[in-house]
Amino acid sequence: MAKDKKLKLNGKPMHPNSRKAKQVSKIECHAGRVVKKRQNTKAKFNNLRERIQWFKDQLDENQTQLSKQEVNQLIQRYLQRFQDELDQIEMKNQIGHRQKTPQYASRKSLIESTVNGEQHEYETNGIEIPNLTQTDAVKELRIWDGSIRFMPRLKLCLFKHNNSISNKTDNDDQIVAVDHESESMDSDVE
Repeated sequence: MAKDKKLKLNGKPMHPNSRKAKQVSKIECHAGRVVKKRQNTKAKFNNLRERIQWFKDQLDENQTQLSKQEVNQLIQRYLQRFQDELDQIEMKNQIGHRQKTPQYASRKSLIESTVNGEQHEYETNGIEIPNLTQTDAVKELRIWDGSIRFMPRLKLCLFKHNNSISNKTDNDDQIVAVDHESESMDSDVE
């Protein structure tokens, strides 16, 4: 507890070492942890929603399902989605060398860290995307309106690129089904 912070209960100052002060401090810390956890959960589901929306937007209207190869190519396009913006930033930085710091450095570092994290996720644990290899999952994805509330209806899977030498066959991608029914996606995280 900070020294300059005065604890007050009903307008009366409290002694910082009293039991009541410790109870008030405990309640404040708990409230802070709850808010932080809600924010983290909201950010996690928003990122997943944006990823699912990107894959939904990339589907053609006549496609009912994709092969593993097509899903792999779609994931590679997903990982390269910021390349045009990175090229524009590089071009702007090459044009004007009068500045000591490059323009859009924070945006560039944010994009690079995002892409590197997603690439690492794809190569190690697997990237969580809608299951596009099944026709009923693609139908459900087309019906989805983009809200977080209805994301548990979607069938998601972890799509993993396997680069190990011992598993070098024509099927070097693995698909693992993911069940999000146990996680809470309430309407307050939209």
